[in-house]
This record gives sequence, C-alpha cells and structure tokens, in this order.
Amino acid sequence: MTKHPQHPSLQLLQACFSRHGDYKNGPRAAQESIMAFVGENGSSIVEAGTGVGKTAVEHAILRACEKQGYKHCFLITPNKTILTQILKEDFPGVKVALGRNEHPCLYYKDKEHKADEVPCSMLKSCPHRVDQATGETLEKGAEPCPYLQQKFEAMQGGVVVCTMAFYLFTHLFGKSEEHNALVIDEAHRIAEVVRNCLSYEITDYHLSKSIELLQKIEASEAEALKKFLSALKRIAKTKAQKDGMLLDPQEIKRLIAILEDIDANVLLEKINKAVRAHVIDPKEDCETLKHMEVLVRDLRRYIHSFEFSLEDEGRKPLNYTCAYYTQEREGKSKVQHKLVVKCYYVAPLIKKILPDFHVSFSATIGKPDIFGFETGIREPFMSLDSGFPVDHTRVYLPTDTPNLAVNARGKRDLTQVLRKIAKACKRFSTKGHRCLVVTISNAEREKFLMLCMEEGVDALSYGNGVTAREAAQQFKQGQGQVLVGTAANYSEGVDLPKQAAPVIFFLRPGYPNPTDPGTIFEERRFGGQRWVIWNWRVMHQALQVRGRNIRSRSDLGVTIFVSQQFKRILFSSLPDWLEKAYRNSLTFEETLADAEKLLV
Repeated sequence: MTKHPQHPSLQLLQACFSRHGDYKNGPRAAQESIMAFVGENGSSIVEAGTGVGKTAVEHAILRACEKQGYKHCFLITPNKTILTQILKEDFPGVKVALGRNEHPCLYYKDKEHKADEVPCSMLKSCPHRVDQATGETLEKGAEPCPYLQQKFEAMQGGVVVCTMAFYLFTHLFGKSEEHNALVIDEAHRIAEVVRNCLSYEITDYHLSKSIELLQKIEASEAEALKKFLSALKRIAKTKAQKDGMLLDPQEIKRLIAILEDIDANVLLEKINKAVRAHVIDPKEDCETLKHMEVLVRDLRRYIHSFEFSLEDEGRKPLNYTCAYYTQEREGKSKVQHKLVVKCYYVAPLIKKILPDFHVSFSATIGKPDIFGFETGIREPFMSLDSGFPVDHTRVYLPTDTPNLAVNARGKRDLTQVLRKIAKACKRFSTKGHRCLVVTISNAEREKFLMLCMEEGVDALSYGNGVTAREAAQQFKQGQGQVLVGTAANYSEGVDLPKQAAPVIFFLRPGYPNPTDPGTIFEERRFGGQRWVIWNWRVMHQALQVRGRNIRSRSDLGVTIFVSQQFKRILFSSLPDWLEKAYRNSLTFEETLADAEKLLV
C-alpha cells in the first residue's frame, strides 16, 4: 500500500505560484493568505470574491500537489463556459477534459453525431475505441475516438481541468485507488450539478421505441416494458398536471415491482447477440439502440432511485419522483407522458468522490454549515475581502418599489415596475451606460421585452434560434442597449466587465414555485426549516447577479434590487467589505440619480 502524500506546504505553494502576466511580481496579499491557510489546514473551504485572483492560486495548489506526489490533480468547474474562462489564464502544462457532448463520434462520422448521442458501450466493433488501460485503438492505425482519447490522457496523471460532470462520472462509477487532489471552482454549484447529472427522465416515446426493438429480436423483456409503459401512462394521466405531480408510495412500489422482473445482464446479452447477428443494425437503429443502452445501463439505478423516493425505517425520502402529462404534444415533441426522477440528497455522493485532499473555492459560500448540509463538504473555512475598491460600486434597494411576491403584489405592480425599469434603461443609455436586466420567470422576461419595444429601448435577448450565451456575446460586442434574461441564464456564467453593462436590475429573488414538485418535496421533508435553505440559495443568487459587472478592480458598476422581498435578506447576505456600498434610503428616482453620479 502506497503512502498517502501530505498536503502541500506554504513554501511549496509559493514556489509553484506562476509569476507571469498580472502576477509577474508575485502573489498578492490575498493570494498569500489563501496559500497560508491551505498550507496550514490542508483540505479547506475558501470564500474569495472577484478580483482576488483565485484561479492563479488554484493552479498553484494543483501544481504543488503534483510535485508532492499526487497522481491526479483535478480542477473542476460547473460548466464549459467557466472552464473556458479559467483556461484564458493560460497556465502551462494543463490538460483539458470535456464531456461526450463536446466531441464528434467517428463511428457515425457521416451523420455528424456527438459522442453522447450514440450507443457507445454497445459498439464493440468500433475501430476508433480507445482502450483505457493501454491507449490503443481497437483497430491499429484507426483515428482514436476524441472523447475516449481525451479521457485516457486525463487519467494518466498531471493537472487536469474538467467539468464537475466529467469528474463525477469518472470517479463515482469508476473510482481510482490512486491518490488524487481536487480543487473545486464555484463550489456552491456542486450540489446542483450532481443533482442534475443523476436525475433523469423516463418517457413514453423512449419506452415505445425500446419495446419495438425488443419485439424485433423476440426478447421476452418487451412484455415487462409494456406493463411499465402502461403504468406510466396511467399514473401520468391521473396526475394530469403539465407542471408535474409527486407520485405516492404505492405508485412507486408498483413501478419497482415491474422493473424487478427484468434482469439487466440477461437483456444486455440478448441485445449484443442481436447486434453480432446483424438483426440490429447499429447504424440504422442508432437512436433506438441508444435508448436501449440507457435503459440497460440505468435499469438498476431506476430501481434504486425509486426505492430512495420512499421512506425507509425512519429515513426520509432521498429522491423524489414526479409524473408529467401533456394532453397535446407541443411543437416537435414526441413525448406525452413521462416520469422524472430527481436525485435530491447528494451530500453523501459528493463526499464519496472527494479525495483526501480537496479545496473548495467560491465567491459566495455564505453560511458554512448550510453549505456543508447541501454539499457534504465540511472543512476549515476562511472568507476574504475581494480587495475591490468598495467606492466603485453600489448596491441599491429603493424605498418605493413594490413587493413582487405573487401573493403580495397588486394587479398592476409587475407591469408598472417593469415599465419603470425600461424607462430607466433608456435614460441610462442616453448617458452611454448599458444595462443588464435579470428576471426570474420567462413570462417576466417576455413582458419586459414587449415594454422595451413600446418605450423605444433596444433590448437584446435569446430565443428564435439564438441561445442565451450567443445573445450575451452579441451584447458584449456592442449590440443592444440592454441585455435581458432570466436568473437561470444570467445570474452566473455571463461576465460583463469594462463597463459593458455598468447597471444591473434584478427584479425579485428566485424563491421556488409553490406548485413545483421539488418545492412540495422540500416542504414535506424539512417543514419550516426549508426557509433556511431557500434563503441561503436566494442570497447566493443575489450576490452572483451583483457580481456580473464587477470583474476587475478598475470596473464601475451598480446593482438595483427591485422587489421589497430583498429587504429581509439582501443586507445580511453582503460580505463585510461590501456593506459600505449598500443604499436602502433612496427612492427609485433618487437611486437612478445617485448611480449616474457614480458612473460619470
């Protein structure tokens, strides 16, 4: 048994700090403080705001771990967008690992499929398959599968930057015995990412296509799937809710009983045999074979997930299952009935993939105990000031804006306040200041766009084939006077530095929809304590929105929080250094005037 490396010392961290670009004169005081904290405590949680330069410290930590003897040194991010931002720092010798959806499949090269769209595990004869033990392709001289080649190279050791999803699936379902080091960027997102990765849909369309394939090869399992599909349709129609309804325990037990009649290993062998006998053509039956791959691979997970949706010996449910039914299929959708299984309590799973040495970074950790409950990460905690000049920013909560909570606002409050924001955006544009407007719902976004049109404001948003990322890029290139999007798209992941949008309006906090199945599940699971978690999440969201236009020490930017709902949470969510920027005694008109003075 190999001896576990020690965590890197402060001296080693300092020696591995890259002195180039902005850091040619060495680390800043805040960076020194982080390295000293990690050097003393080992695994840590670090709250560090914009301008600290945490990416350089993250790189130094992993380089030090590599020298210390750790085999794999991973830096993980929530998504490709943030990963790309990190890579702009241009640290040498770093490997990159992206998910299947970022790579083409060479087996289906003529059809331009992405690697995540094909039944890869069932293509045993694919000449491009890369052996993860040797790095050799199945057929000598064949072009290696880009995804599997990248995965092989990443697992050979060194410093690797990858998404949280890539790390999750390589370590939760194939954990290495070698000693790893892990740095988590935007660590407050990890619970959400794991939930999304381990949640899935079971649809009538996919089941129907799988049944057709099994009937084609005369597999008896087709009858069990037909029973399951019949039960799914009956449950979904009974719920009759487009927004979804939670299943009750008896419905879940019925689904488990049907699936337990299917042996996944036997079924897999039948399918592989049919492929070898050319009864199934992998190229002609690609889509259906992909459905079968998912079904066979996930069958046991379906059963476990359903079981975790039930109470067991005093344990409350860890997952929840909901059904959806659409009376008429929308657009090109082929789905009318579906089950959605949501993995909820992910803290034990996150703990399982954490190596002995790990450091979590975020600008918005908030309360470490709630962060620990959500993520399972409980380590020594430090919080740093950003070092950003506080007199460069303002955080406003006007005194005369309405409470926009659904059960508190007046009939015309939403429209009136959105029109005031549209007029304010036009006013700022005449001064040369562009704006970002963040709503919670898509309906609010669309209403605001309509009001901008009425007020003569050049508003830019996504839709009609334009993605949220593309719209943000167009805005940064100079199009539009105001960028508009929901918090789901623009509370994180979009950076608007160098006065691209010095004014941000955030309409209201994103408390969960009371009719959403996830909200109902949390109400049942936590009772009155759910508000602690919900407030923690909206505090995070508020701070993330505020940081979209403050990306360096030279930036000037203000954020105007509109709804009076923010009164209960906003000031308490601000880090100490930012409290001096808070203004809550001005009217909306006075707020605009004060912001104009700052931005001159």
